[in-house]
Formats: sequence, structure tokens, C-alpha cells
Amino acid sequence: LPHDYLAGDVPEEKYNPALGFVKSDGAWYRKHFTLPKSDDGKRITLFFEGVATNCTVYLNVFLITRSFSGYTPFEADITDYVLFDEDNVLAVKIEPYEPEGWWYEGAGIYRHVTLIKTDRLCVDLYGIHAKTRLTGEKWQTSAAITVRNDYAGDKIARVECEIIDKNGTVVAKAGKSKKIAAYSISEIECDFPLLSPSLWSPDNPVRYTMKTSVFSGKKQTDCDCVKFGYRSIKMTTENGLSINGKHYPINGVCTHADCGLFGKAVPDNVQKYKIDLIKQMGANAYRTSHYPHADCVMEALDKNGFIVMDEARRFESAEESKKQLETLIKRDRNRPSVIFWSIGNEEQYFHTEQGRKICKKLISLVKSLDDSRLITLACDKVDREKVLDLVDVIGINYSFDLIDAVHAKYPDKPMFMSECVASGTKRGWYEGIDDKKAARPAWDNDTGNYFRNRERTYTFISERSFIAGGFQWTAFEHRGEAVCPRLCSISGAIDMFLQKKDAFYQNKAYWTDKPIIHLLPHWNFSGLEGKLVHVVAYTN
Repeated sequence: LPHDYLAGDVPEEKYNPALGFVKSDGAWYRKHFTLPKSDDGKRITLFFEGVATNCTVYLNVFLITRSFSGYTPFEADITDYVLFDEDNVLAVKIEPYEPEGWWYEGAGIYRHVTLIKTDRLCVDLYGIHAKTRLTGEKWQTSAAITVRNDYAGDKIARVECEIIDKNGTVVAKAGKSKKIAAYSISEIECDFPLLSPSLWSPDNPVRYTMKTSVFSGKKQTDCDCVKFGYRSIKMTTENGLSINGKHYPINGVCTHADCGLFGKAVPDNVQKYKIDLIKQMGANAYRTSHYPHADCVMEALDKNGFIVMDEARRFESAEESKKQLETLIKRDRNRPSVIFWSIGNEEQYFHTEQGRKICKKLISLVKSLDDSRLITLACDKVDREKVLDLVDVIGINYSFDLIDAVHAKYPDKPMFMSECVASGTKRGWYEGIDDKKAARPAWDNDTGNYFRNRERTYTFISERSFIAGGFQWTAFEHRGEAVCPRLCSISGAIDMFLQKKDAFYQNKAYWTDKPIIHLLPHWNFSGLEGKLVHVVAYTN
């Protein structure tokens, strides 16, 4: 593990091209393990960061939990079922028969799995929430700690929190006690003294550590840490996005989770390298289209100062979907890079009264969990949508001909292009469109007025100050959404094997100030002597 058992399948044209020409078969994983008797009395859980797509977890024949999302992390509590000094059999049934999206989704336990052992009085999963608020010229900090008591009797829990800077120095402390009933969870909030911290920004992505220790009497029962940052955000139609009072144009990219021959099971070092590549390209913003991305990706975005649009998979108010949204918010609400919560993408219900009702409920849920960020959604039928007035920021996918009218209707609503470009190019292909080879020219090219190329999109955004920027589709080629004989979408600026396409340098010319000139191709092709060769220059 991690493992995507569809990644090595031989593609067949008879299967769905959107899903990558592979058949989504079910499978079982099984693992035998033993735990020492000394673990008896502890709380023992299994943490699954991502399983594609639906799965059921069993331990020693007992059904432990089910997951209905291939992208949302979940926890399986095996405390009551695990055996000590005996063989335990963990079995996970994979049922990827109903796709969640219209792209390659893979199948299997494609993200990390962790065995967690704690005292029964401990910090809950995602149970540390570092809250910051600017008061005058200083910052007020509080920590909301969710503590769970899995003992059969009530417990007095004391939490002690420390704020630690990048040098390891403790800059503030706070603590509080509370009685927690048996088999229950409770939130304990601690307030810190006012601080004048270093601020996180895309130019200086400095973070602090919130260290939380839990005590029962004098005994420390648990300790957990999260990274967080201090920064203020503001968005207006006149000035776009400002962080700590400085304007940042959104030069963003969308991405999917797969990568080349790895399929969905992408190693952490490759994930980090992908973030490094798009930073080299000049991008400063990242959209987690269209679902929660891996934790190591989010960590790399924090450390590299990206502006993140964090997107949920399901625009639904059913209990299961709200639970998935709650997990996303709790997981990422300490990350200073996350500026926007996106509660949906191109949903059919956006333009219905049902969608308006759903939108209100999801916004209320998000604000109850985190009220410090901007809420948006990505719309592609903006002339009909009935939800645009409800969100903080209007996100528009393509729909160039309708954008001015939307701004006229909502003149005070900040706006960005949540998805744009989708210009297909094939690395190294300097001829015309060839449908037999599913190839498009490597230079910037249009596929109509809806999917405008990079140059036309950049110009369109630059001419409208009320558009804060945009997120290109996409940073990387991804499996699925394909046309035979190719297996991937070719709209990425970087290909499926992380090779830079000419579009990479075009973006770099738009998004960076360091002088650049990139020519494509050369004009000394053997056999084309005396003939015109189409040569393009990308330069700032």
C-alpha cells in the first residue's frame, strides 16, 4: 500500500473512455496482524486516508464500518473487536461499481493506512482547531480541542496547549479542564494571550505548531500537534484577493489525483514534486478538483504558499454527504493556504429550487465548523443558476459570453474563473489536428468560444478588474476524459509523465517576471527544406 489495482490493467476501447477504458472490478484486501497484551485497554483505530471507491471494513468477521467516498478519509474503531497475542484478520471489501465522477478513479486502498493506539481519554480525530482573529494590531488565538472519553466512567480532562514557532520556541500557553461523560466527546476551548506573530503569506509561508496535551489528574493520556498560520484575507470586486493587505492575482490550476503509471496510488515524494513543478511554472493557486486531495498534497501547498480552493465531492444535504463535508472542513481548517471552501462543481441542482435549499444547508454547516474563510462553488450555467447570491465568491467555469452579465447582476460579488482554458495540446506534436492519433498541436489552440485557449483567457481576465483570476484546466494530464487511442486528457500544461509541455512555458511567460522566451518548434526539420514551418514564441 498505497495501491491502485486498476492502474496496470490493459485498456480496452469497449470500456468507458471517461473512466480510462478500464473495467472497475471489485476486490478484497486482507491482512493478518497481532497486537501485544500491553495494548489491552487502549483505544485502537485504523485510519484510512483514501479508498476507491466504496468499501466495507471487517475485523475478525465483524463489520466495523463502511465508506461511501473514494476521496474522504475515515476512521475504523476496532477497540472492541481486536484480539491480543492472537491472530487478527483485517479484511476490506472494495466495490467500485458506481463512479463518483467522470474521470479515472482507480480502485483500491490508494492512500495511506495507519494503525493508531491511544489512551481512551484522547484528542479526537481532527480534534484540534486553532482559531485566529486580528484584533487591532494584535492577534487573538484560541484552541478548540475535541476530547473523547471512551472509558466506562466520567473523566475530568485537562488540556494544555502550547504555540510553538518555527525555531521550536514556545511563544504562548493556555489550558483548561472539563468533565467529560463516559463514552462521549466534548469540546474544550482555551484562550491565549494576544500575540504579534509572523504572518503566513504566499511570499512567506511561515507556520506555527499547536501542541495539545491531555491529562487525567497528573497522568498525561495523549499528545497531538497541528500546524497553523496567521493571515488575514479580504476579497472585493475592485481589488480581488488580498492577503495581509497585499493584492494577489489568482494564477491558478486545477488538478486530478492520479499520475502516470502510478494511477491513483501516487507516492508522497511524487506528490511533492508535482507541487514544485507548478510553482516553477508560476502558478500561485491550486484547486482540489473535485474532491479532497491527499494530506501530503495539502501539506506541500501550505509549505509552498499556495492559495487553495478546497473542494467537496458531493453537493448534497443528505447525512452521508454532510458527514463527508464535515470531515473535509475539520481536516483542513487549520491550513493557512486554504482560502476558499468550494461546496460543489457544475451541479445540475444549482439552477433549481432544490439546489438553493441544499446550498443554504451546506453553507450553514461550513460556517458552523469554520467561519474564517470564503465560500464558493463552480458554476457552468451561470445564466440559470439560483445559488450565486448565497455564496461569498462566484466561481464560473468557462461561460465567457455570460460573465459580464453576471457581474452586472451581482456587482458587489467577488468573482473568479473557477475553471478555464481546457486547451488540448500534445507534447512534441507540431502538425495539425489528427483525430486518428487523438492529437492536437503543441502550440496554444482554441476548441471554440467556450473552451478558449490560454492567450485568449489570460487577455479576457486581464481586461476585467472584477475577475480576481482563474484556475486553468489543468496543471497535469490525467487519466480518463479521453479519446481513443490516447488514455488521458491532453489539456494539461504538464503531461501525464510529468514532462513539461510548451504550455508550461507559456504560463511561465504570463505568470512570472523573470525574462523568458520559449520557441516551438525549431525550423530545421529534415525533409521540410524550402517549406514554411509554423513557429511560435512565448515571451514576457
